[in-house]
Amino acid sequence: MLPQANQTTKPGGFTLIELLVVIAILALLLVLLIPVLGTAREQAKVTVANAELYTIGLALESYGLENRGSFPPTYVSCMDPGHYYQMPDELVQSRYLPAKSQTFGAMSSPVADPFNPGHTYKYVAPGDLIMNLGQHPLQNRSLLWVPDGYPDAERTSGQFYRNPKDCPASWAIYSLGPRFDAENPDIVNLHYPLPRRTWYTPARRQGLLARIRLASGEHIGTFTTSKKR
Repeated sequence: MLPQANQTTKPGGFTLIELLVVIAILALLLVLLIPVLGTAREQAKVTVANAELYTIGLALESYGLENRGSFPPTYVSCMDPGHYYQMPDELVQSRYLPAKSQTFGAMSSPVADPFNPGHTYKYVAPGDLIMNLGQHPLQNRSLLWVPDGYPDAERTSGQFYRNPKDCPASWAIYSLGPRFDAENPDIVNLHYPLPRRTWYTPARRQGLLARIRLASGEHIGTFTTSKKR
């Protein structure tokens, strides 16, 4: 049978209903993927922070070896509370941390906390305290709160230590971590950063990223939270 001369074919393309179905599917995929991508970005920041805290920990160990077991003092600025406990200038002067330029403002070093842009990681140690970048340290004025039984049998009770010779921990360095809330009294009353209950966990997705040097020389922190002691 010969084809008819006026026979036509159906033009290709999507109908309006088909386009709406495709758009709905894409919207659903975006709803499902956005939280996953956000979690991945957050986890990447956690990995970066733990890696940089490891490097800073090595710098502090090197400083201690050069200074007969002594570590830098704690820096506190009442004039700029946002820079409480920033990286000690001694690490910069000894070239263990890069020096800042004018673009970094009040930061002691350009090594910034990814969870607290414009600020360095925090450092606190028992012993000397330097207020407002003063030239003379205040002897044994810096406090570090340590839980009783730390770290093997950590309890909710604890005490502040001034003298580094008596303190179970030599120093603490930490990132504020995801969703830190300095105004939350529940966080402040926990005397961070040493207690594990203030640390970040993947399940909670909130808390500090910490690296602690014990008096024994061992380092513990958020990079070891999966290990049982």
